[in-house]
Amino acid sequence: MPRIIVSSRFLKNGTSGKRCGLVKYIATRESVEMYSPQSRGIPVTKNQTELIQKLLEMFPEEKISHEYEDYRSDPTKENASELISELLERNADRITDRKMLVKYISERPGVEKIGKHGLFTSTHGEVELSDAMKTIADHEGNVWTHVVSLKREDAERLGYVDPESWRSLVLNNMKKIAEAQRIEFNNLRWFAAFHNTAHHPHIHLLVYSSDPKEGYLTTEGIEMIKSAFANEIFSDELNYIYKQQTRVRDDLRAVAKRKMQELYSEISTPSS
Repeated sequence: MPRIIVSSRFLKNGTSGKRCGLVKYIATRESVEMYSPQSRGIPVTKNQTELIQKLLEMFPEEKISHEYEDYRSDPTKENASELISELLERNADRITDRKMLVKYISERPGVEKIGKHGLFTSTHGEVELSDAMKTIADHEGNVWTHVVSLKREDAERLGYVDPESWRSLVLNNMKKIAEAQRIEFNNLRWFAAFHNTAHHPHIHLLVYSSDPKEGYLTTEGIEMIKSAFANEIFSDELNYIYKQQTRVRDDLRAVAKRKMQELYSEISTPSS
């Protein structure tokens, strides 16, 4: 199972209502219920199973998520709720049944807020939510949405448990994001919000170009973004692996050299 998940899609021009609602949702979303530790291990309910089947029919691409893998391997009430919440959250702009959205989003610690909401961007200081909503809603070009998710143990071990660490991650990879989305670097614009969820902390990242005619994202581009984030998040571990590989190669070369010298000595020594 991948240690980092990146799921992406775009909101085309003419969907200002959906865009506006999505920005507000990811910026201000809060939990409505928390399960107690005693509830863990309780089997998935019939209603949860039916809802999950319905949602996965609507959004089959979500089967790559950490939450789906957890639910598939251990179909408990807790994992089902986690999956349902994530399916609804990732696709909030595509769901018209708001009652279903409010009812089933649960078991979430909510967005990490910066001031009155959790939205942040490349500039320091608090983002004006109403301005961001209007900017995204009125943008004449496409707006791409990415959800970047980690496993809880990786997020805690590597320090990705607060908005600033995720903001730094995006800032450090802006050039690669621009390249992956075929956007001139100086035209790249973005907003994001960090959701410190129980099992899989993640960010919602909205990306667009100041030039409405610019920008295009392919499967290859999504992989480039995923690779860029993964290489930075796990950089220390990758450096350790590279050092270990280098040491093994050096040891093998040393052994091979010694063996060749021994063989040469045997060949060169006259037989008695």
